[in-house]
Amino acid sequence: MNREDEIIESRDNPQPPAQKPWYKRIGLGGAVTVLLALLKWKSILSFLKGIFLVVKFSKFGVTTLSMLATIGVYAWFYGFQWAAGFILLIAIHEYGHMFAAKRQNIAVTAPVFIPFLGAMIGIKEPPKDAATESIIALGGPLFGFAATACVHAAAYGLQSPLLFSLAFTGYFLTLFNLIPASPLDGGRIAGAVSPYIWFLGIPLIVILIWVSFSPILILVLFGAVHRAWEFWKHRNDPYYDTAAGFRLQIGIAYLSLLVLSGVLTYEAHITAEALRPRL
Repeated sequence: MNREDEIIESRDNPQPPAQKPWYKRIGLGGAVTVLLALLKWKSILSFLKGIFLVVKFSKFGVTTLSMLATIGVYAWFYGFQWAAGFILLIAIHEYGHMFAAKRQNIAVTAPVFIPFLGAMIGIKEPPKDAATESIIALGGPLFGFAATACVHAAAYGLQSPLLFSLAFTGYFLTLFNLIPASPLDGGRIAGAVSPYIWFLGIPLIVILIWVSFSPILILVLFGAVHRAWEFWKHRNDPYYDTAAGFRLQIGIAYLSLLVLSGVLTYEAHITAEALRPRL
């Protein structure tokens, strides 16, 4: 190979430039940044300790920490704005349960948020009957639906794809929770009408698992089968004796919320897709 061929080959296969040592790559700006970070480290630690103490001695400390952690997890995948809005909708849903429980003179704990599982409140004493349980269960979807409707209205006013996406998610969350299988809210509501409805909800969960496998659905299925089996063993328990008038009222409320959530879930989805920017 002559010299001319070597020159042509070197042009076709350029060698990557040699990197400078790390201490030279940092530069003056990097050195100043590191110095400022070291000088402010104690201030940062003091600030974090202050937040920790406030949260530690707060009545809602666990709620605050779990909420912030869950927002952080969702923000990593979907962005902060969507994550904050979604967790706020879940919080309103849970506080709906708390409001309904307190109206029934049942003490509850503040909600705890779990990434990709939602949130839950703790009931310090079991409901006295299925009617009381259904009222507490209805409070969550009712509050969540109302909050989502506000987001939906704001989405129309601002023509915001983000808000339409949140509205769709909120309606879908309500719709999912209304599946008539305990431990979902829909199952607890339907239990006041007739626990036999649970045997319609369980196959629906199986279909959802078949269509879209999810570990959450597996957990829900196990809980639903267990609750249905316990009911079947104690199907003459007076816990499920509910007045006919109350059954009619809670049944109408349940079906109305179910239909509205289904229709608006579809509508919000169609609108969000229409507003989504196309590449």
